[in-house]
Amino acid sequence: MENSTQKWIEQPLSKLAVGAVVLLAVVSGVSIPSFISAHFKQDGVSIAGKKYDLSDVKKTSPIAYSKFQTEYASLIKNTLGEFAQDKLFEIVAEEKKIKPSDVLKEGFVAREPSEKELLEVYNTYKAQFNGKSFAQVKDQISGLMKNQQEQEHNQKTYKEIVGKYPVEFLIREPETVRVSVERKNNPSIGKSGAKVTVIEFSDFECPFCKRSQDVNRRLREKYKEEVEWVFRDFPLPFHENAMYAHIAANCTIPQGKYWQAFDVLFENSGNLSPANVDYLVTKAGVDKEKYQSCMKDKAKIQAEVQADIEDGQKVGVNGTPAFFINGIFVSGALPFESFDEIIQKELNK
Repeated sequence: MENSTQKWIEQPLSKLAVGAVVLLAVVSGVSIPSFISAHFKQDGVSIAGKKYDLSDVKKTSPIAYSKFQTEYASLIKNTLGEFAQDKLFEIVAEEKKIKPSDVLKEGFVAREPSEKELLEVYNTYKAQFNGKSFAQVKDQISGLMKNQQEQEHNQKTYKEIVGKYPVEFLIREPETVRVSVERKNNPSIGKSGAKVTVIEFSDFECPFCKRSQDVNRRLREKYKEEVEWVFRDFPLPFHENAMYAHIAANCTIPQGKYWQAFDVLFENSGNLSPANVDYLVTKAGVDKEKYQSCMKDKAKIQAEVQADIEDGQKVGVNGTPAFFINGIFVSGALPFESFDEIIQKELNK
């Protein structure tokens, strides 16, 4: 998430820059289009004599193109951020007649922790000291506490500097790339036909997928009538029990117990042996005989799960969890704010 002091804006070529291009073209005695082509070539690759560029990547692999856009913008922001920090230190150093390296340190004097404070830390983290006595680690704890004081001082000082000399990032917003992803006849939660549709490709045995469920639930609770959430199977081949778990979950759909099974399978993500999956699904409230009857035809259900995997691969999914918010690709178990920002933009269109 960007903070309130940061702004994303377009940066077209200035009139002066365009004028310089025209002047150079005239002086060089070449046509303006060919001059621009020669001096502003887009990055690309030549394969067997045929040239390709990022526009070709966008057409054939929109997810890869979207990742490039996002990572490129992040790289620019990080680079400019480091530059801005150095400049801020130079400004403050000149103002205070000190070295830039001393800007954050200025005014800091470490306070000696009391015996009581040292003991509190020792008792709280005693297990991490590998049986060493308080006397043996006392100086180490004191050093750590002083270092923490310095870090807090540095953060406060830097916040004051940015407050006095605001930093505004003028970075072009990454192009929004949308991928057409079918929902097909997969389980969903939320209002059918909602303005925002989230399609999740996930794996019951994936630890990152399990971690993402807390965020997913928060989003569904916040946008009850505004977002429809669709779940598509994507068990990874190196998770030996994942396929069975996904087949089992699909066998609960006819009984209307899918989301109950969904929750209990993710809660027990680290223990999904077939026997335990059967137990967990039954625990979720399904009729045992109907469930067992469905599981006898595992080949048919597995084919449906495999279709989800293949559809995901076609649009560039190669890991889990993967999300498409109205076709906008989001990869991984990201913070609530990352999803919330995209959903808000989509709702406000």
